[in-house]
Order: sequence, then structure tokens, then C-alpha cells
Amino acid sequence: MNEFPNGAHHEPQILRFPQPNQAAPSETKSIPPETESTTRTVLVFSPRPGARQLLADDVRKRGMQVCETDSPDAMLFHLSRQEFCCCIIDDADTVSRIQEVNAAIRNHSKAAQVICIVGEDSRWGRETVPTFECEVLERPYSASRFGAALLNALRRGELIRENEKLRRQLLNRNLMDLVGSTPSMQSLRESIRIAADDDRTVLVRGEPGSGTTLIAEGLHRCSRRSTQPFLRIDCSLHSVETLEHQLFGDNAPDGFPGYLKMADGGSILLDNVDTVALPFQKRLAQLLEQRAASVLHGGQEGANIRFIAATHGDLNRLAMDGRFRDDLLQHLSGITLQSPPLRVRGNDIPLLVEHFISQISLKEGRPPRQISAEAVHVLEGHPWPGNVRELQNVIERCCTVDVTEMIGPEDLRPWLQNDAINDGAECVGMTLAEMERKLIESTFARCNGNREKTAQILQIGLRTLSGKLREYGYPPRGGPGSNIKRMIAGTIGEQRKAA
Repeated sequence: MNEFPNGAHHEPQILRFPQPNQAAPSETKSIPPETESTTRTVLVFSPRPGARQLLADDVRKRGMQVCETDSPDAMLFHLSRQEFCCCIIDDADTVSRIQEVNAAIRNHSKAAQVICIVGEDSRWGRETVPTFECEVLERPYSASRFGAALLNALRRGELIRENEKLRRQLLNRNLMDLVGSTPSMQSLRESIRIAADDDRTVLVRGEPGSGTTLIAEGLHRCSRRSTQPFLRIDCSLHSVETLEHQLFGDNAPDGFPGYLKMADGGSILLDNVDTVALPFQKRLAQLLEQRAASVLHGGQEGANIRFIAATHGDLNRLAMDGRFRDDLLQHLSGITLQSPPLRVRGNDIPLLVEHFISQISLKEGRPPRQISAEAVHVLEGHPWPGNVRELQNVIERCCTVDVTEMIGPEDLRPWLQNDAINDGAECVGMTLAEMERKLIESTFARCNGNREKTAQILQIGLRTLSGKLREYGYPPRGGPGSNIKRMIAGTIGEQRKAA
């Protein structure tokens, strides 16, 4: 079916740009300086060669480049491959695919504006109103009217671009904890931006230590719910009864209200959702189904809450094995975000190290330490099975144990050994008490017998550490044999040789 008067299907027209020395006449209205920094190409469509030429010449007089076309297919072709600041559509009231053209413009260049030129007897603006925002010019129009319409379109586009720039800056501030410039992290931040204002449930997947909780928090901060509560439930720490209590609260008027009431208007993170017991999975699936229905009909409990689920496991595999309900998986998988492991974004390690050192410096109130290039090279060569969390722990331990200005390779290697406490190979068959003793003694040795540093790294009290050491046969501090530096010097030497 022919969609334009006197127009059959044509191949895309060749771009015709003005010559570099072509000057605009002095009487034409100039484009403001703020617009000159943006894309300066206008797409001109008209099925009539004469009208198309006049429109193109008028645009060129204003110092802009022009792409001309006379068929809808060619117009869609150009819109899918190039960004335009404006699209001028002649005889717009005769275009049956005008909505498709507008959708192509919005998909590829959100800031591009549309100017529709209609006939004198057109119903546009009278009986028919366009369903999208555009500038409508009715024939006959003056050159000044056309220039004003083009100028207004360019200014609107510039405002949209500026708003998008500010939005991205705000997004970057809200995602400051997601450090990294690799393509995988850029893609993740863009996915968070897109998902932020979508009320569907989001599933965040990733290996342990890769930052799934940070992604969930960033998603909440970037959404319109950012001023409302963000509540986290670690499902791995709760039984069926306590999960029920956490979400729904007590029936008593003065009892715990439950997260469904406390988080109204905000977000709830169901962390480690793969650990939810099967009996409660059914209740959780019903809750998410009721919420989806209440969004449409309104008024029900939990309607104004954004649910985010995080998992380190393979929910699809668990569902195939019968350990995770299919209906719950379907409700959770509305939008999926994947946290990349550290081993696939090794170029982010220097940025992460700088970020962690700055955090430690701010927390301890002292100038940030430096790290040598050789030390960074050692970090980049480590496989990081514990992902970003493991890297953070290594940097924190180095900064706690040694207070010199420069972190070198020798400061890192004791914490990067793939010993039993890291890979767990030798821990099979050990009791919890034996594993605890191995961790405490190895940390104590790496800290050269400094109890304060050991307690700080293990995040336990100094008295607790001293009690454990007495239990293991170490002499009390200040008593006979309390100077154990000589005693453990051989252990440190052996560790560094092995590294």
C-alpha cells in the first residue's frame, strides 16, 4: 500500500552536506551557541522533490547539515543508524506509519524533536491531535515561522540532553559503591538505570562477594522510592516462622508491624532467596502474585513495595531439582541483573584498591596510603575466588597490620596464599573449633604477635582473643615468654618464601 502521495518505494537518498566554505546569509536566524555542541544534522522527509529541496535549503541556510529522503523505509533506515537533532516530516497528515517513525526516533535519539508540516485543510490540531509531542506547521507558513519552529525544536532537544546528562550524573553518585569502568560494569550501571523506575520484581544474581547487595541498594537509590525505606531480610538466617514474623509482623496491636508495613512506598531485599524453605516459598509466591494484582487494582497490602531478590545460587537448577518452586521463580524473574565476578574485570582492580584505601583513610582519620605498581601487579594476577569482598579484606588487613606509607608486594602475599583457610581443601573433616584455632593462630602469626591488630582483623574483642590464646597454650602478655616475635619469625619467613 502506498503511504505517501506520489511516492513509491525508493532507496535511501545520499547525504548531501554543505560545503565547508558555504556561509549562511546574514538575514537568517542563527542557531544559539549552546545548540552547536550537539548533533547538527536534520532529517528532512518529503515525497515531493521541489518541497524537499526548499526545506533542505532553508535548513542549510541556518548552518546545519541535512539528510534528505522521500520514502518511509529510507526514513526508518536513517533513523536506525544515525542520531538527528530534528526530523522534519512534510505532508505528515498523510503518513499512516507516523507512529512507527516517531517510535524509531525515540528509540535511537531520545532528544530528537519532530516538526510535522500539514496542509491548509488538514484536520491536525482541529479534529485530530497527534499522540506524540511535535511542532505542527500549517501551510502556507513564512520563513520566519519555519525558523522559529526549528529553533524551538533544537532548544527543546538541548534541554532533554541536559536533563539526561544530569540524570546520569545523579545515577553515578547513587552508584558510587559500584566501582569500575570496564564494559561489564558500565553495562550493569545502565541496566540499573533502566530498571530503577520499573516496579517489577528484580532478581540480582552473582557469586558470593561480587556485590549483589550493593546492586540492590543502588537500584533503590536510583528509583523514585529513594526517599522511602530500604529493608533487607537475609533469608539464610531465618526459619519459616521467623520469616513469617519479619514480613507480616505480630497480630497484636502493639506488636512488631512487619516489613510489609514498615517498607510501604519503599523496597524490600530478599537476600539469599535461594535458601528459603519450600513451605514458605509457596507463601512468598502468593505474596508476589497478590502484589502484582494489587498494582492493577489497588488497595491491597504490599501493593506499594518494590521487591528485590538476591541469590548466589542457580535458581533454574534448583527448580529443576525440585528445591525451588517454579511459580516463585517466575515471579522473581521479572527483571534480572547479573553481578560480574572480579576475575572478568581485572582492569577495575586499581580503581577498587584506591576506593578501599580511601575508605580506610576516612574511617581512621589519616592520610591515604600509597600502593606500589608491583603490588597492584600482584593483585591483578590473583584469581580472587572471593571476588570484591576478598580484595577489600586483603586491603583492610594490609592497612591494619602495617602502617608504612607504601604497600608493597611483600605486604600482600601473606594474605593471598591459597592456604587451607582460603580454599578449604585441608579443612575437610576438621571441627569448627579446629578451624577457629587455625584461623586465629595464622592471623596472629601474620601480625607478628600483635594482639590488637589480630583482634581488629578478626573483628573480635581483645579479651576474647587473649582467652583463646591462653587456651591454645600461648603465654599471657607481659608474662614469661610473652615476647613471641622470635618464636613466630620462622613461621613468617616460611610463609613469605612459599609466596
